[in-house]
Amino acid sequence: MPGWQDVYSDLADENFVIIAAAQDTGGETVAGRWYDAAKASYVTLVDENHTISSLYNLVNVPSAVWIDESGKVIRVDEGAYATTHKMGEFEFGRDDYAPMVKDWVLKGKDSVYASGNQLPDLNRNTEKALAEPNFKLGVYFHRQGIEDKANHYWQVAQHLNPDSWNYHRQDWSFTPEEAGANWTRKFQALEGKPYYRPIKSLDP
Repeated sequence: MPGWQDVYSDLADENFVIIAAAQDTGGETVAGRWYDAAKASYVTLVDENHTISSLYNLVNVPSAVWIDESGKVIRVDEGAYATTHKMGEFEFGRDDYAPMVKDWVLKGKDSVYASGNQLPDLNRNTEKALAEPNFKLGVYFHRQGIEDKANHYWQVAQHLNPDSWNYHRQDWSFTPEEAGANWTRKFQALEGKPYYRPIKSLDP
C-alpha cells in the first residue's frame, strides 16, 4: 500500500482515484492499521463481507480493477503489486505493474495496456455461485459469536470454490498459528499451476 500511495501522489493531478478495499471480516480493527501504516490518502474501505470480491470474481489479493471515466471495466488483474517486497530471503511482488497503471492514466484508451485481462467468468450458473452466500452466512454467525456455525459455512464456501484464496485466507486469519502451514499446503498442492492469473500485455 505505501507503493500505491507513491503512485497516487505522482498522479494527483490526472483525475485519478485509487479505492482500496480490504477484504477482511475482522473489520477496521484488523485492516485499519495497514492503511494507517501506509499513510494512505486515497480512498480506503474495509469490505467485511467480501462483496467486492464477489462482484468482480476476485479470488486472491492484491487484485486490481481498472475502471474508466464512463464506468467501463478496462481490465482485471491478480498480483497487482506496486513494488517488490522482501521478507528475509523471500521476495514477492513486482515492479512492472505500477508503470502500466501510470501509462493508462496518462494515455487513456490509447495506452497499450488498456486491453488486457477482462472481467473473469463470474460462475453465476455453477456450483461455485453457492460459495458466496455460504461465506456470508459464515460472516453472519461470526458476528453473532457462533463460531462453530461460522466455521461450518466457511468450510462449505471453500469446498464449493476451492480456487478462492480469499475464502481460505479469511478463515485461516482467525487461527493465525495455523495460517502459515495451511497456506503452504495449499500452495504446494498447486503443483506448478500459477498462484495468480498471469498478467497480460506487460510489454508495450
